[in-house]
Amino acid sequence: MNHKPAEQAAGDLVVEWYGRHLLVRRHDEGNTFIGSFGWPEPVPAQVFVLVSPEAARDPSAVTVLPSLLYRKLVAGDNASVRIGLPGLGKDPLVPQALADVLSKDVLAPDGAFATTPGAALFAGYGTGGTGWTRFRPGRTSSPGGQRHPVPEWEDALPETPVTAAGVTAEPIPAGIVVRRAQGRPATPTDPAFGIPVDLAAARIVIGGDKDVPEPAAAAALVAKLPQVTTQLVVLAPAAGTHSWLSAYARSLGRDVVVVGSVGFVQPFVTKLKQRVDGFQEILQAAEPPPGWQRRDHSGYRLGAVMADVVPSGVVLRMGIADPATRRQPFAPDTWTLYLGTPGSPIEPDVLYAAESLLGSVSPETRRCARLQLLGVLDDRAREIFDRTPDDANAEIKVQPTAGAEPSRPAPPASPVPVMPRALMVSAAPVATVSGSPGAVPASPPETTASLPAEVEQPPTGVGHQASEPSRWQAMPPRPAVLAEAAVERDRVSETGSRVETDRGNADDDVLASPFDGNAPVAVSEPMVATVESGASVRSGKPLAIADRASTGAEQMRFTAAAGDIYSEALATVNAALATWPSMRQEDTAGVKADYVAVCLYLGRGLGNSSELNAAVRGGNDGAVDGYVHCLASGLRRLPTHRRAVLRQGAAAQSPERTVDPGKVLTEPGFLSGCTDLDVAVPGADLDVLIWPASARRTSELKIGQSVNEVVFFAGARFKALAIRTAEQAVEAEDGNLAVPRTAALFRELAPNESVPSTGELDELDLAVLAKLDRALERRRRGSLRLVDEPETRDRLTTSLLEWHEDMVVTASAARTATLAS
Repeated sequence: MNHKPAEQAAGDLVVEWYGRHLLVRRHDEGNTFIGSFGWPEPVPAQVFVLVSPEAARDPSAVTVLPSLLYRKLVAGDNASVRIGLPGLGKDPLVPQALADVLSKDVLAPDGAFATTPGAALFAGYGTGGTGWTRFRPGRTSSPGGQRHPVPEWEDALPETPVTAAGVTAEPIPAGIVVRRAQGRPATPTDPAFGIPVDLAAARIVIGGDKDVPEPAAAAALVAKLPQVTTQLVVLAPAAGTHSWLSAYARSLGRDVVVVGSVGFVQPFVTKLKQRVDGFQEILQAAEPPPGWQRRDHSGYRLGAVMADVVPSGVVLRMGIADPATRRQPFAPDTWTLYLGTPGSPIEPDVLYAAESLLGSVSPETRRCARLQLLGVLDDRAREIFDRTPDDANAEIKVQPTAGAEPSRPAPPASPVPVMPRALMVSAAPVATVSGSPGAVPASPPETTASLPAEVEQPPTGVGHQASEPSRWQAMPPRPAVLAEAAVERDRVSETGSRVETDRGNADDDVLASPFDGNAPVAVSEPMVATVESGASVRSGKPLAIADRASTGAEQMRFTAAAGDIYSEALATVNAALATWPSMRQEDTAGVKADYVAVCLYLGRGLGNSSELNAAVRGGNDGAVDGYVHCLASGLRRLPTHRRAVLRQGAAAQSPERTVDPGKVLTEPGFLSGCTDLDVAVPGADLDVLIWPASARRTSELKIGQSVNEVVFFAGARFKALAIRTAEQAVEAEDGNLAVPRTAALFRELAPNESVPSTGELDELDLAVLAKLDRALERRRRGSLRLVDEPETRDRLTTSLLEWHEDMVVTASAARTATLAS
């Protein structure tokens, strides 16, 4: 980073620019701490100020901060200042004074914060504090998050440990660490705290060897958490075995992306997908070894030699790839170097490529390697193999696989040939190996087993970094940009049972659901009518809408059926795409059709929310052909919202006012909410606060809305947490609106999340309830603004007013009251 001259202030402290950050230090202090400090990525409109360790111990630090920072910051255009001084936020006097003097928001930690690179300045549980506090000029303070920058998933994870069935999920910078409940809590010195934060994916870390939980128990606890995009990080070899990973994925009921420490001794795998069916796929290989070129996300090239990174190791070949090597599972304590192609000679180029590959790894990693000959050793290759290495201790013994006998037989009692010097690199000792792999799952589907050898390069991914390439016939492993826990989405048959996964649309995972493969709520057969391919189903009972991308045929039918209103809404969509480049995706026509459907839902004309939801509750897909599919697909493309959502109603007419805690309500239609907590609609005397899981923001699409709205997917389920009634009526100040005295608090459930029949609240419910209580308190302290546009008012209230208990069914092992008009 570039430095600017320091300016001395009162006492012995100076302040200087360190790149785009500010550094406060003693004038005589060394800078050895700077190199090891985890400087955050700059955030627009915010300055990060680090107070050095020596400066933090200076008694004058707190008192001189206002004058020290004033000249540097008061004239800048930054809206907020984050000050890295441990414990500064514990006593609000100084940070509040700073906010008032600078006329800027000031964020300060009430305890310590993580300083290691990649830790995102984590100031939450385990650091001695609760997080960062935001102090605003002339206003009361409020929570300011636990990390910087704030990850997309932060509000969805618990802020304190959650325990269930003998397993504990404990907050760490990168997400949560999952361990046995009786194990040792994580501290800032533990390896779990050193795992870097991924702003787009929460990391589920499995603790050390003595703390590794049973896979089913770990999965049961993780399943209770809101299903944000996740990655699994394994710290213990015991949890890196194929049996543990496959049991975990099977218990969780979805594919799992494993990253980071899964490598152990495997030097070339950085991201691995553990599939529910037991098979594993490479999502991302490490950077190519020196002298090699990357061929694709899981392969390299050295001249004519191809290197395929597979879960169990690396295949070096010049001929056809052997599909069987892709079926060998990952092992935490060994890796295999496969040479050649079955039935073909092993060319010398392959042997010398093996030397280059082995030379790129450490001696410890080489000692854990196994060598497996897939091809045939011809006389020329045999000559290379028979060369004696200079170091007699540097031996790796090889054994050809069945059907790949060497061209010149060796005596049965003799060891197979000593590894040639070409493969010894620095004469490092390598372990003796077996020629046959360990037990593997049964053969995968035929399309995977018959993967064409040279079909290695997948098509270019669509959209931005969260997108996925078009699916193609052979279905190879996905590229690295889709490592965010992408899971195939299930479809629901007309009887409510699961059927074959839909692989037919290239945009399936673009801006994917936070459910990592969100399927529509599986409700029991008597109440479900599922619509596919635009057919209208009028059963008189709610319509279950498949959560999938719209097809080209549905988009064309919708465009034709919408007529002039399509063109009117298209102008809004074009303006949004021009404003937000991240919303643009490769399938332009399909993207626009889906977004137009969302605009119609938020409008006042044909296809508006009231009209469509009435149709869905009645068991059909409305008057506009293809509309409901494009709407669901358009919502999937929008960003996820993971903070409190507000709705309102009339207490006398709303069942939410009297629902018992623990009961689950299901809304068959799409449900709207407001992310602004200062909104009030005429006549409302009940607040309904929801902690969402599937809600999608519409403000990026409908620019200039009077309120910032979200839409929940059709079929969303909401678990009642509490009814909060103020002891005294909330009095409004002169000319202001009054906050309703009663509030109902709910948590949206993940698909197929089970709820105890007893209706008890679990630890996740209680953690969410605490967050909703804080949101309610902020709402009751602030002033309100009236929203009286009829269509907005209807979206924020009508559905709730129409909810009533029509029937009770069992869905996903949950006690569910179905709400339909």
